[in-house]
Amino acid sequence: MGASYEETMIVPIAAADVGQRAFEVLRHLQGAAGSIATTQPGVLSASFRATWRKWGEKVIVHIDQASDGTVVRIRSACAFPFQVFDWGVNRGNVQRIRAGLESPRRTEVR
Repeated sequence: MGASYEETMIVPIAAADVGQRAFEVLRHLQGAAGSIATTQPGVLSASFRATWRKWGEKVIVHIDQASDGTVVRIRSACAFPFQVFDWGVNRGNVQRIRAGLESPRRTEVR
């Protein structure tokens, strides 16, 4: 199995709002292939393009409602199953998604 990285976090907002925010974060991440899918309720998956530096990654975000907020599990794995080293790319993907879910929404000033 290829290299991967996973983190779990609790977000103090409703699961539906977390799901929408996670979709927006995935959509705005540089390198997202545009193929963001909801494979089952509470699960978002996205593919990141291969570049000259990497083979691409698959990212899965699991969202579950809990009594104290929403539990979010973020996993990034190399798309190429035999890639053993990822040079921190998967960790970076997870941390960028986590940061997008933790930060408060900014209101646009016009």
